[in-house]
Amino acid sequence: MSAVSHPETQARIIYNKMIAALDANTGSTYLMHSNERLVHSKDMNDEQIFTKVNARPLKVYLKVITGGNKGTEILYIDGEDNNKALVNPGKFLPDLHLSPSSGLMVKNEHHTLVKSGFAFINAVMKTSVRRMDERGKFDSNFKYEGEVTWNGRSCYKIVIDDDSWTYTTYVAHSGETMSSISLKRLVPEYSLMELDGIKSFEEDLGGKALKLPTVYAKRTVLYIDKANNYPVYQEMSDENGVFERYEYQNLVVNPTYKADEFNRDFADYKF
Repeated sequence: MSAVSHPETQARIIYNKMIAALDANTGSTYLMHSNERLVHSKDMNDEQIFTKVNARPLKVYLKVITGGNKGTEILYIDGEDNNKALVNPGKFLPDLHLSPSSGLMVKNEHHTLVKSGFAFINAVMKTSVRRMDERGKFDSNFKYEGEVTWNGRSCYKIVIDDDSWTYTTYVAHSGETMSSISLKRLVPEYSLMELDGIKSFEEDLGGKALKLPTVYAKRTVLYIDKANNYPVYQEMSDENGVFERYEYQNLVVNPTYKADEFNRDFADYKF
């Protein structure tokens, strides 16, 4: 069966450019300013994290620039060290080897480090738009609201008000965790913490009836950089307002990394 074609509205053109750019992503470096709503609170956790990501295979280096864990360095390579991350907590403490979903790694965080980069937002956007198209709702739900200048960059402003957003019940299968359900259903881990009282990213949730949103966010605001078509500002809201805001500064897309750049002995690191 041939693919369904859609009218080339400005919103559709911008969306297609963004998806093409994210599909071609091999990696990125950036300073991320993160605001995430704390569970059962109106307060937001605020931090800045310098990040390097190699997309395939997944390799991640993080350094916390501001916040309570300032100075912490983390290095993770998918498939190595039993899928544990190397952590330099600073403060003259010894290096640690921790699961990305362990309690120490995700305290007051909405996501594990394996969602660093742009693969997850790519999957969320593709699934959301596919569902809109199935209902004939793209033009009413996905709006282009003109150009904005953000962080000195010229960007397209996209606002998504998804009218399919509601809550549903999902019974977890044996072995499913908060992280695996988030990836499978493309919903925030935050929702499981807030709505279902789940505290551990590693808990086996098999058999539990969970309240989940049907889509990632009720409202999404994106600023898409005109030069590279990446969503450099992402703001997600539920019925109570903004629960996540991510700003990507000094973004370099598809960089060429040095051979030892994801090695603990790389000259710039302090492991």
